[in-house]
Amino acid sequence: MSPDAVKQSVARPFTTEGAELTEAAVAEANELYAVGNFWGDDQAGRIFYHGDSGSPGYRDMAEGVMGEAHALGGLCVRIGDRIFTMGTNVEAAEWEAISHVPRMPW
Repeated sequence: MSPDAVKQSVARPFTTEGAELTEAAVAEANELYAVGNFWGDDQAGRIFYHGDSGSPGYRDMAEGVMGEAHALGGLCVRIGDRIFTMGTNVEAAEWEAISHVPRMPW
């Protein structure tokens, strides 16, 4: 695989798909938030929302999903950036190697 192929077919999808994945996860979580306070204000609702006896509730899970969705998107972008840089470094190394190839005497 050429350095250009690495940069185009491998690195770019990480960046693009990472952003799309984040947007999709945030959109889905926002739809759940839009439902509103469906758990109510009674004791069962508060336990559902806040958790009980060390078990996390709905709020913690929803906040976790949003944070992790953003983290996943950022991770994908960073992976794409690093793969792109790897391709660029290979190109630079190839040009450096060419300068050390012995010249033919003709």
